[in-house]
Amino acid sequence: RLLWQVMSVKALGIALKLTFSGMNQLVYPQTWFFTLVVIACIVTQMNYLNKALDTFNTAVVSPIYYTMFTSLTILASVIMFKDWDRQNPTQIVTEMCGFVTILSGTFLLHKTKDMVDGMTAFPPFLTFLNILFFYLK
Repeated sequence: RLLWQVMSVKALGIALKLTFSGMNQLVYPQTWFFTLVVIACIVTQMNYLNKALDTFNTAVVSPIYYTMFTSLTILASVIMFKDWDRQNPTQIVTEMCGFVTILSGTFLLHKTKDMVDGMTAFPPFLTFLNILFFYLK
């Protein structure tokens, strides 16, 4: 469902941009179809997001929602705009490294949220980073 929402929002955004630039897209049934899909996805997503927040802690729901939304936005861009066709392998690898960095950061923030303050609570590589950042301040 989230992939449908991302692609529909992108299509609706393009249609509105073209409409505002003078090429009316509101006469096409596809524009209205994507508008209905966006509205249906928003209502459904808010319903399930509220159910998830009632059942689970926000610290669990938010990272999962964020990573899923980011993943599906990248996937929708690859499918809809064929983004990777115009990129060289270095740009694709750089984009994927940035994506993995965001996912890793979200995972680490979620996993370390309940740790006690102090160096002993950190794993060795985080202790090194903590010390490094402390001295770089």
